[in-house]
Amino acid sequence: MGSCFSENIGQKLFENRFKTLINPFGVIFNPLSFIQLLEWIMENKNGTVLEQNLENYYLQHDEVFYNYHLHSKIASQNKEELKKIINQKAKQTFEFLENADTIILTLGTAFIYELIEEDSDKKTPISNCHKQSKNLFEKKLIDLEEAKMKFENFIQKINLFAKNKKSKEKQIIITLSPVRHLKEGLLENNVSKSILRVLIHFLTEKFENVIYFPSYELVLDDLRDYRFYESDLLHPNNQAIEYIWQKFFENYFDDKTQLFLKKWQKIASSLAHKPFFPNRKNHQNFIQKLILDVENLQKEFGINLQDEINLLKNNNEKLE
Repeated sequence: MGSCFSENIGQKLFENRFKTLINPFGVIFNPLSFIQLLEWIMENKNGTVLEQNLENYYLQHDEVFYNYHLHSKIASQNKEELKKIINQKAKQTFEFLENADTIILTLGTAFIYELIEEDSDKKTPISNCHKQSKNLFEKKLIDLEEAKMKFENFIQKINLFAKNKKSKEKQIIITLSPVRHLKEGLLENNVSKSILRVLIHFLTEKFENVIYFPSYELVLDDLRDYRFYESDLLHPNNQAIEYIWQKFFENYFDDKTQLFLKKWQKIASSLAHKPFFPNRKNHQNFIQKLILDVENLQKEFGINLQDEINLLKNNNEKLE
């Protein structure tokens, strides 16, 4: 969960056959918002705690309902339908939290927006302003000491959650997004990233199951060149993401997993192949060999690849 960079790494894991849940509530840039969502979900399997906390934060804009605590892709033209979508995602997230070995959190910005509530002095931290008037919100930097306390409580809850479910302790990998938030200003972005980097350092020093993956430093210090960015000069491009993925691969996967991934990547490339003339005998032979390769990989590593095998067999039957 976290900023859009978490989706880059998450997608790589998904493509390489890891059971992965990626940003179920959409991209969330400020870390206090996404740990708040996870805490609400852990508190109640059926999502009622989450529902209660979201209830007063629905809004309708241009005939579509949203919630201030969630990304704008979590939306519907019907409010009750939106609530059902959120409840389904909450249950899915709860189940993943129960079974996951590893939680990867990507911190994007230390700036947070607070909703100024009507007829009160209350200000509620939110995840997304949904293009509403800036007069409704107050923008501020998170307080480092407050963030330390909230993250410390969150990690303790995660560890207790794992203990109560009688599952092994979760490994928590935290990374700092290399994406620049220039809409906040260049100087402000540097201050924001500094606060988050200090926060991460505190957490890795305090908790044995929290480790830091230096994607931020890999982009800014290893690559150090705008040719590794998209045309907006803010987001790392595919070449940079591949470089970071390779470092992730080398750091966190054991020898057997690395061997599987190297073999799987060759097969995945073949699976993506689109022939100009699929009815040719050569292509049918290619499919037959690919089926055998996938079956052998499944046997060698004990990983379920039956969906890929069935798809290849069905495609081959259509060609015969």
